[in-house]
Amino acid sequence: MSTSEGVPVENEDVHARMETERDALLRSGQLHWIHWAVVVFSLVVTLIAWNFSSTQVARNGNAQFDHAAEQILKLVEERMEKYEDALWGGVSAIQSHNGNMSREQWHVYAKTLHLEEKYPGINGIGIIHHVQPDQLHVYLQEQRKTRPNFRVFPKHDKKDHFPITYIEPESMNGPALGLDVAHELKRYTAAIKAGAMGGAQITGPINLIQDTQSTPGFLFYAPFYATEPPDLPLAQMKGFVGMVYAPFVFHKLINGTLGQGSRQLHFSVRDGDEVLYSESTVDMPAPEMGNVFTKTSEIHLYGRTWTFDIWAGSDFQQNVSSSEPLFILFGGISIDAMLLILFVLLTRSNLRAIEFADMVTAELLARARELSTSNGDLEKFAYIASHDLKTPLRGMVDLTEYIEEDLQSYLESKSANPQVTYNLKRMRQQILRMDNLIKGILVYSGIGSAEHVNEQVDVNELVTRIRDELSLSNEQLIVANTLPLIHANATRFDQVLSNLIGNAAKYHDDLSNAKIIVSSRLCGAWVQFTIADDGPGIDPRFHDKIFEPFQTLQPKDVIESTGIGLSIVKRTVEFYGGKVSVDSELGHGTRINFTWPINGVATDLEDAA
Repeated sequence: MSTSEGVPVENEDVHARMETERDALLRSGQLHWIHWAVVVFSLVVTLIAWNFSSTQVARNGNAQFDHAAEQILKLVEERMEKYEDALWGGVSAIQSHNGNMSREQWHVYAKTLHLEEKYPGINGIGIIHHVQPDQLHVYLQEQRKTRPNFRVFPKHDKKDHFPITYIEPESMNGPALGLDVAHELKRYTAAIKAGAMGGAQITGPINLIQDTQSTPGFLFYAPFYATEPPDLPLAQMKGFVGMVYAPFVFHKLINGTLGQGSRQLHFSVRDGDEVLYSESTVDMPAPEMGNVFTKTSEIHLYGRTWTFDIWAGSDFQQNVSSSEPLFILFGGISIDAMLLILFVLLTRSNLRAIEFADMVTAELLARARELSTSNGDLEKFAYIASHDLKTPLRGMVDLTEYIEEDLQSYLESKSANPQVTYNLKRMRQQILRMDNLIKGILVYSGIGSAEHVNEQVDVNELVTRIRDELSLSNEQLIVANTLPLIHANATRFDQVLSNLIGNAAKYHDDLSNAKIIVSSRLCGAWVQFTIADDGPGIDPRFHDKIFEPFQTLQPKDVIESTGIGLSIVKRTVEFYGGKVSVDSELGHGTRINFTWPINGVATDLEDAA
């Protein structure tokens, strides 16, 4: 075939190849299922991350709310127990005066209680006598010797009288003097029950006669007897002489217990269907119970049941709320949008390349092919970079080693800049610290999951191994007595002992002359281990802080520490039912005690206390 004949054939072949390539480029210039799959997968991952973050935020908020709500209930119960102690103290005072105290003696006793300082929320403390109808005249004659105007009121049809004989301070409780609490059913019922059962009782909701605002309150009784009361209920009424009592206005009780400042949680209190206290207002009404951050709890106190409806205020909701889920959602959607835009731009770029290829010379077509190749390289680079970012720490370690190898001859030369060696050392230290911190966090978070089976651990051998690992002498690390064989998770117990001994050595101000003493004491089914040192000691103010994660008492540039070792100790010991305590003062060394079940099974810790 001639050249003139061959040229058309050659052009035809070239054109066919170009058309084939053009069709392929057209096909590649469209969004394929793989592009949509990447976008959809990225969107699904974003939604999963957003849902997980939202769940975690809600879970943390609920945990904080439950803890704060339990604190309110606990404070109220503890405060009522403290008031009860004051009442029984009054009973003891009466008994020490042979069952009869004068008005002046009661006044002196009440002053010693310092009610306003020690018992905030209490309205006063007084004595109620149990008077039979045939003895009422004699009772009045006795009281009118010092108070001519004393009277018992109001009249009623009950068979017993329970007049208030004394009440301190009289300045704020004077109207209650002489009040016969038998005139009203709630007061009377609680008084009879206290006398019959021999225990402290509180009344149902009442309005105190001395409370000018007539807000809900109650009376708190503690009975006393002429003789030692019999064990049988109801039989005690025979010697029932009276009661030491305290009147309460409920809102004063709450202010005295929880303070008058703003609280992040609000609540109301009911006794049955009667509202004793409520922080719900017209401007800030209580939400429906059952909503988020609401809780209904009951406490049983001295014959009554108080129902607490607790809800979170706006301050609490702001404190526990987090914008992290929204950031994750918006960030993920933004990335998805950028991916889609990137895919669209890539496809449009290919289409424009085709348009240029149709209009310009083969040189431009070659350049278009180069651009396509460049895009492929860019995608490959992006994949490799994203893959490498999954293990940044490993990469940093490798990079540091490469730099040290490349600079080895320079660093060994006399002209080497010492700052380079110093910076490389700091880089290794920071990488090591990051690695240790990650390992520490994994250990800390992994306590309690996938635990190994218990095995026999020779604590003497373990201490010897730790001594060798820390390069300590027998004079530096001393075993005070023969340590026991225990059944334990060997890995977890090793972590506890290694952290405690390692800390004693690490923070000692004179390690060469240090004395670290390990001892043990059997306490029933438990062993109490003690690690004592003669180091600088720990200020008592920081005894709790040292067990918190990431807390150190020395600057990190002075002593390298992640601050998580003692957190691991505390969490591990408490997971196995034990306790950790520290006994230390500045300049007097440190003793850390922890208990461990000798057979690897947690039992009652009373013997180890």
